[in-house]
Amino acid sequence: MSPITLHSIHQHPIKSCAPISLSRGWIDELGLSGDRRFMVADGNGEFMTARKHPKLTQLLATPFNGGMVLAATRHPTLILKESDFPDEYLATQVWKQPMQAQFCGELAREWITEFLGTPCQLLFFGKKTDRPIKDMAERQVSFADGYPLLLTSTASLEWLQERCPSPIKMEQFRPNLVVTGTLPFAEDHWQEIQIGDVRFSVHSPCERCKLTTLPPRSTDFNPQQEPLRTLLKHRRAHEGGALFGQNLIALNTGIIETGSTVNIISEAPVDIVRPVA
Repeated sequence: MSPITLHSIHQHPIKSCAPISLSRGWIDELGLSGDRRFMVADGNGEFMTARKHPKLTQLLATPFNGGMVLAATRHPTLILKESDFPDEYLATQVWKQPMQAQFCGELAREWITEFLGTPCQLLFFGKKTDRPIKDMAERQVSFADGYPLLLTSTASLEWLQERCPSPIKMEQFRPNLVVTGTLPFAEDHWQEIQIGDVRFSVHSPCERCKLTTLPPRSTDFNPQQEPLRTLLKHRRAHEGGALFGQNLIALNTGIIETGSTVNIISEAPVDIVRPVA
């Protein structure tokens, strides 16, 4: 069998925005550098995602050293510099986990409000922001749903596509790392892996939601609720949710690069999927 390699790297500068594909990435204390370090929130600080605001997936956010550029069709480009953000932290939360996030200023608020067509604001994971991983208080996570990194595999997507009546793109699962050269769902059994100089703990399977039914750059969810419906037939957790991909936690910092070998440090048999009736 061919070696397992890192097929692609994907960064989402703003939670729910269009992804950026990278050939090389830096893994820092929060995960993939620049990934989900910004987030859109309403006036009450409640986080906003493409689950309810699918237009967010059409937002093109491009980070640079010390800032980010916002772009979208029929909207003027906006350059944001972190040094211009006010020293103002607002109460917000991700999945009922409270934290303080830095307000990105009035220009960002006006731009993102006009883009989405509803009052909202842009928040940054600033120096004073503190968000521990819910079951690992000594480690931090950015504005990702729960864990710093998400890994999927090309073989698992191909397996799912063979059973799903609707076309699927990997982008619908919004991974950070995609590997190739495995059997379908081999990643279910991994406990620790290494890519380049970076070791990762494979923490838990990722439970999927409605967002997987939104085709890339579309604002219309799949009317047949695919591929979520097919996942629930074949990849339903014992607790009931659909599973695809694995949550990772980096054990050290370092550079990862596409084409690098993925070394499986340890693995074990697991039983995470309910048997199909």
